Amino acid sequence: MKIVSNSSPLIALAKIEKLDIIRYDIVIPKAVFDEITKPKKEYVKELYKWSNDKVTEVKNKKAVEYLELIIDRGEAETIVLAEELNAGAVLIDDLKARKIAKLRGLNVIGTIGILLDAKEKGVITELKPLLDLLLEKKIRVSKELYYRALEIADEI
Repeated sequence: MKIVSNSSPLIALAKIEKLDIIRYDIVIPKAVFDEITKPKKEYVKELYKWSNDKVTEVKNKKAVEYLELIIDRGEAETIVLAEELNAGAVLIDDLKARKIAKLRGLNVIGTIGILLDAKEKGVITELKPLLDLLLEKKIRVSKELYYRALEIADEI
């Protein structure tokens, strides 16, 4: 399945050294690539190496400009590119952008969804240590989402 990704899930997975668990055909809009590969940004080398062959330009710039009135450019390009490519889903963590994507008929997955998928497919054996590492690395995960993910993964 083709998934168009925003920056925050990629950064989160890079921080816990788990970019390699993504089992989808990931496409990255140019604005997202520019954001995750800014010089002196944390994990820039890993993210550049992992993503430089996954970058695609958005064609409908007007749609991006319209969405930029309410969400940031990377999220806007992620949503528009997913529509242009008829992608199976978008990979976004930001709540407002997730709601907009859903309203536009897109399937949405986030960082925790990628981890749950990896657990289900046997790519990882435990979810809890990775959730704890996300928190340790200052990635926001609500208590509700934390415990719901553990429940789904049969770890509580």
